[in-house]
Amino acid sequence: MYIPNQYSVKERAEIYAFLHAHPFGTIVTHDGDKPIATHVPLRFDEANSQLTTHIAKANPQWRTIENQTVLVMFQGPNAYVSASWYGHEDVSTWNYQAVHVYGRAMILNEKELVEELAGLLHEYEGEREHAVRWETLSEPVKRQMNGVVGFRIDITDMQATFKLSQNRNDVDHERIVSELEKQDEPIADVMRRHRKS
Repeated sequence: MYIPNQYSVKERAEIYAFLHAHPFGTIVTHDGDKPIATHVPLRFDEANSQLTTHIAKANPQWRTIENQTVLVMFQGPNAYVSASWYGHEDVSTWNYQAVHVYGRAMILNEKELVEELAGLLHEYEGEREHAVRWETLSEPVKRQMNGVVGFRIDITDMQATFKLSQNRNDVDHERIVSELEKQDEPIADVMRRHRKS
């Protein structure tokens, strides 16, 4: 990914926080003829530097995953930034956050897939009332896992870019944030917090 220096994010803690906050990503592989992409929730295990997920067995992409270096793309909020918000003439642009993760993918065995599905439920169901737990599901429901293929990605590289009008002076930056807030754009809050850090 092309990353201008002023938008580059190098701090691992900042990247890790982003991955935990934005767990829905796009997995890209290649079938020898063309790229293939699937949009999935992923669990990030920073201790082991891994991502885990699963896709439908009917999805042919899983056949391209084993032992391949894959790309997983994560996006945060994004928004159009009008040049009319600057104190001088310039071009309009787009602000966004994106993280690319590269790694080697391996298919999970049945025991690992059960652990992945149980962990996914535990993580996202949390302590909500009537939380769904793998352990309490009926056998017919559990058997639906036969329709998915799980895999893990051992991370080899991460690249992150947060384009948040860092190149603008304080007055223009504040005006951009204010205009985005008027439009209820979530990236406005990200920009405000990032400028203070």
